[in-house]
Amino acid sequence: MLVAASALLQHAVANRYAIGAYDILDTTMLEGVLLGAQRAEAPVLISIAEVHTDQFDEATLLAAVVEAAAAAPGTVAIHYDHGTTLDRLVRATQLGYTSLMIDGSHLEWAENVALTRRAAALAHAVGFPLEGEIGYVPGEEGKDAELHPGAIRYTEPDEAEAFVTETGCDWLAVSIGTVHGRFRGEPQLDLERLAAIRARLPRTPLVIHGGTGLSDEQFRALVAAGANKINYYTALVETAAAAAIDYRRWDEQRLAAREAIAAEVERTCRVWGAAGHANVVLDVAPMVTPVEHVIFHCWSSDVSDVAAMQAEGVATLGALPGVRRIAAGVAETPNAPYPYLWAMTFATPEALAHFRTHPEHQRFADSRFRPFASERITIDFHLTYGNGRCATPKSSRR
Repeated sequence: MLVAASALLQHAVANRYAIGAYDILDTTMLEGVLLGAQRAEAPVLISIAEVHTDQFDEATLLAAVVEAAAAAPGTVAIHYDHGTTLDRLVRATQLGYTSLMIDGSHLEWAENVALTRRAAALAHAVGFPLEGEIGYVPGEEGKDAELHPGAIRYTEPDEAEAFVTETGCDWLAVSIGTVHGRFRGEPQLDLERLAAIRARLPRTPLVIHGGTGLSDEQFRALVAAGANKINYYTALVETAAAAAIDYRRWDEQRLAAREAIAAEVERTCRVWGAAGHANVVLDVAPMVTPVEHVIFHCWSSDVSDVAAMQAEGVATLGALPGVRRIAAGVAETPNAPYPYLWAMTFATPEALAHFRTHPEHQRFADSRFRPFASERITIDFHLTYGNGRCATPKSSRR
């Protein structure tokens, strides 16, 4: 079941455990993560890193993730990892993610604060939580070192507190000795630093990036010191590759990789304390409820202008935050009382509320739509992704 990511992490804070955010690249990894979380009865974050989106069609994969998450028996959220720009975050709000990260950790303090503050405002406008990062977690070797170059910079407890206060971010990624990729030497975790950050930010979910190669004891120590979300990727792809190497056929390789990923996810969920919490979280985590915004209308101007108006509206309004889908059409039925249609899906009720007041929407509606469509009916349907419940639609004539 697809649920609000913010509630998942707040439950982890209150109950002192960590939820896995497992980065995926395809549906084999998606299936493995969901299967492992189901076996552990653990809440889970399906995570996709921006840097990996050049390896697949992001919209196609997200459509599969949303459907699979909605049908999963446990509690699932979908996270956009290591976002770099506000434009990329806007697109993420349109694709099906339910939480966002902006990574300005490589920037100077003032630049990081400014970027993260703008990202938090964007995320909150559509009802999403935002993860920011202060301190710097480097890469180890190979591609991870290329993507995260430079030396580690540990997060200071006072700057962590100031960063959350100044930016309004909901979750905070911190640097306490982990690295992106697999550790090549002996990890040196600064658990006292993590505990001090937790003391300064008692209600803020704290995030650990990197950790492949840590022992179970080290992971448990991280959780005990205050970690609530652990990003996990390298170990999954290494485990999948090792399991698939004994097979020649792709179908056999895929099934072996899926099972290996499921086993690793189940194991880590148990180590991090998330096992057994999936059903409990349902009591506190509301479902993600997209809204279908439908307008039936007449047209008092030249009929040939309708197509131009619709094309302009789809392009303009479809670019706004939280607009999951937008379409316009003409009735098949002759002499229909309302022959024209707009159908829009918004990620959340907050996204619809933000859309209504957005300057681009107001400009288009006031200049291109309302003057010629005074006869119209608007209905907002709250969708539940086919889970057997149907919310009562709110109807208005305006």
